[in-house]
Formats: sequence, structure tokens, C-alpha cells
Amino acid sequence: MSPEDRIAGPRIGSIARALALGGGAILLGISALVTTSVGLRAVTGSGINGDFEIVQLAAAIAAFCLFPLCFSVRGNIIVDTFTTRLPKPFCDALDALWDVLFGALALVISWRMAIGAWDQFTNRTTLQVLPVPTWWAVAACAALMAFLAVAAVTVGLRVLKRTS
Repeated sequence: MSPEDRIAGPRIGSIARALALGGGAILLGISALVTTSVGLRAVTGSGINGDFEIVQLAAAIAAFCLFPLCFSVRGNIIVDTFTTRLPKPFCDALDALWDVLFGALALVISWRMAIGAWDQFTNRTTLQVLPVPTWWAVAACAALMAFLAVAAVTVGLRVLKRTS
């Protein structure tokens, strides 16, 4: 059983894994775009128009794709200076509490991002160089953040159930 399935459960773990693979594919696409644009600049003196804007949007989406897997394998930075000497059940319960609180915060951030995406949609906000709307990228990141919230709460509840 993979760590993400063991910690977050098979459903959340498999979705997180698929999203991370998608995020990795996006990062590979970004690398190909940048390589092509730089190569074109070297050969023709002109690269791909708006390449930096595409990289910005794609990198944001890729990062949000990677967050749930990181959380599902407990890959976040943990500072446990004050809790290392405490009993493991207490530390696990404390970790579960922080996971659930992080999930609640991620849900609030997702909600605000969704409002921002709607605002960009209604104002017809586009990239500066390319006439590409930006709302869809913010909406995608809001949905990915909502899934991160679900993953965090699920991990917290599973840890809490294990310690009971």
C-alpha cells in the first residue's frame, strides 16, 4: 500500500496521485515551452509570444496539483521542538487537530479564490500579452485548493481515529 493510500485513504490517495502526475506533466510541458521559446530566440531572434504568461498560469496550476499528494504523505515541514518528548497519542491528536484546522483554512482560501475567479470572469480579465482569459486558471486552483481541504480533513480524521 502506498503512503498516500495508507495515510489519506485509497480514494483521496489515488486522486492525489493522479493530480500529482498531471502536475508533473504540466511542468514537463512548461519545460518544453521554455526550451522551444529560448531555442527560437537563439535561432530567429523572436521566441513564443506570451511564453512567460503561459508559464505563470501553468506553474500555478501545477503547484496546486502537487499540494494534495504532499499533504497525503505528510510531506509538509513539521516543527515539533516542543512536542518531541510528549506521548505519541497526544502528538498524533495534536497533529490531527492541526490537519483539520489547515483543511478549514484551505477551504476558506478556496472560497476566496473562487470569488476572485468569478470577479475575473465578470471583468473579462486577460493576460497582458495574449488575449487569454485568466479566470479559468484561478477557478482550477480554487477547485484544487478545495480538494486539498478535503485531503487535510480526511488525513486529520483518519489520524484521530487511529489514535482513539
